[in-house]
Amino acid sequence: IGFASMTMIGLCNIYYIVLIAYTLFYLINSFQRHLPWERCGNIWNSKNCFAAGDNITKLTARNLTLNETVSPAKEYWDNQVLGLTAGIHDIGSVRMELVLLLLLAWVLVYMVIWRGLHQSGKIIWFTALFPYVLLLVLFGRGITLEGASKGLIYYVKPEFDKLTDPQVWVKAGTQVLFSYGIGIGANVALGSYNKYHHNFHRDSLIVCCISSGTSLFSGLVIFSVLGHMAHVQHKDVSEVARSGPGLAFLAYPEVVVRLPLAPLWAVLFFLMLIVLGTDSQFCTVEAFVTGVVDEFPNVLRPRRKLFTFLVVILQFLLGIPLVTQGGQYLFQLMDDFSASGVTLLTVVFFEIVGFAWIYGTKQICLNIQDMTGFHPNYYFTLSWMVAAPVVIVGIFLFSVLKYEGVTYANTYKYPWWGEMLGWGMSLAAIIWIPCYAIYYLMTTSGTLKTRLKKGLSPVMVPTYEKEVIFTENGENAEAHVAVVYKTKDAKVFNDI
Repeated sequence: IGFASMTMIGLCNIYYIVLIAYTLFYLINSFQRHLPWERCGNIWNSKNCFAAGDNITKLTARNLTLNETVSPAKEYWDNQVLGLTAGIHDIGSVRMELVLLLLLAWVLVYMVIWRGLHQSGKIIWFTALFPYVLLLVLFGRGITLEGASKGLIYYVKPEFDKLTDPQVWVKAGTQVLFSYGIGIGANVALGSYNKYHHNFHRDSLIVCCISSGTSLFSGLVIFSVLGHMAHVQHKDVSEVARSGPGLAFLAYPEVVVRLPLAPLWAVLFFLMLIVLGTDSQFCTVEAFVTGVVDEFPNVLRPRRKLFTFLVVILQFLLGIPLVTQGGQYLFQLMDDFSASGVTLLTVVFFEIVGFAWIYGTKQICLNIQDMTGFHPNYYFTLSWMVAAPVVIVGIFLFSVLKYEGVTYANTYKYPWWGEMLGWGMSLAAIIWIPCYAIYYLMTTSGTLKTRLKKGLSPVMVPTYEKEVIFTENGENAEAHVAVVYKTKDAKVFNDI
């Protein structure tokens, strides 16, 4: 499961940072008197381009209706930033400006993590708090736009027929797991820097509330703008709302051009995105580096900085295909398969089974009580043992039984071989689990029943027999309480 998790996070690091490269592109091009996606008439615009404030008689002269128009923000994204091709079959040429920006993004990340994330606390405080200031400003402007209420109603009004769509459940499950950092090793890596008695129960509740609250609030900002875009183009909100990474580069730039001193707000907005993206990226890179280094400590720990540098170089090179003209189609596949969806659900399922059923909820509760003084109640126990596994299996089966093909921006349907490429990425992570199970059964001595029983038993179990050791220090005596572990593996005990 650990190697599956590292495979997922390794693939995630390759494609996620491409978003920072896109953001850098927008940031650099925001230092202009008029934002390039504010008006039509540029070399990348088509005859269908229609900006808010344009004279509607222009459409009549071009034999167009409002339903056929495209916003300048969308054409800037598709034609100027991406140079988007017709499909995954046409990968096109490498976008050299994006390659250089991708390299710059990796340099930014490496500058933070090369010494270890635990030494970058002040940077994390700034990157975590700065975006909220701009979100509040953008929300204040977004809700005053004409048609914003249309988007907000669309956002909060439930459509219960969508519950029959398996992709809704997969996306929802993935969003919860990914936004909380579950299954990808980030929490384990970051938590390893805490002191033994740190109150991680409190931290977990805070993270859950802030993460979900931020997502919901960001949705208000996005859909207020989408409502305005739908109003201007005389379309339904569902027609202008699109999935994929392009949403952030369509909705937010649209509201920025409505603000006074638009270039200034654009610079601040894209700076915010860079801060957010870099914040997420160096956490996941740190998780990958920490996971691999801790697995091979004798070899890699003395060479951590060099290993981190080599990881950054390798993942930069692997990301170059994503900044080709057809790279966005590869990006979408990686986003759907490599570290989310069925892949993430499968890995998390085996994690929760190993966590709650093999190691055991009783031992977990004793661990938590010893570390924090808090003993989890029955809600946590039932969630670990029953609710979480059942929900994950339900979502998985629902998505398989009602499987729908992969699409890009709700318009382009991938060919069969494109989907197989995506499933190959998924299998790259999942396959570690059954392969190791087979390897373990083949290399362990004893009958099949004995091997299965041994493989499904925890290696070490804390007895929680308190051993109090007094150390004389002048006139004072210090009491040290040790938790005694029992294990059949002498090597494991010595390592402890």
